[in-house]
Amino acid sequence: MIPTDPAVTGLLVAGEPAGVVIVSAADAFEDDLRLLDDALRQDVPGGAGWRWDPADFDEETFSSEFDPATYLVAVDEASGDYIGLVRVWIRPGRPRLGLIAVARGSRRQGLARALLGRAFGVLHERGRAEVTTEIDDANVACLALLTGIGARRVGGTVELVWRANGDLR
Repeated sequence: MIPTDPAVTGLLVAGEPAGVVIVSAADAFEDDLRLLDDALRQDVPGGAGWRWDPADFDEETFSSEFDPATYLVAVDEASGDYIGLVRVWIRPGRPRLGLIAVARGSRRQGLARALLGRAFGVLHERGRAEVTTEIDDANVACLALLTGIGARRVGGTVELVWRANGDLR
């Protein structure tokens, strides 16, 4: 579980890093957003090789769980390139953080925190105190980011992988 209260997370809804503007996915160019999602997933454990079919991306992105205030895209002002996103799905029960990611050349500038701050600020104002998510233990950067803002583990899953060479890991 991840708290949304900025007094707990330290995610103040402040301006984005210099040279970056944050827009709603509803206002983004869909093909560029899909290509950003494809690129970002390459760094997510288990996501290597992922590529969206354009129709599937449209259907899943703009489903009934889509909220234009919590699915945000970071855009480099100079180039117009999409460089990061936060996707929070609005579900019955608790909202779910589907992805927080920043393109390789734009990391370590506070952009992920700015995206989370904006999306979580909306949720907090709506009275949604917590968000759920799943994180692979191999995703050290994401674990550090989310535990640093107060995320706590409430369960876990162990995956058994059988390798083609017979190795069990």
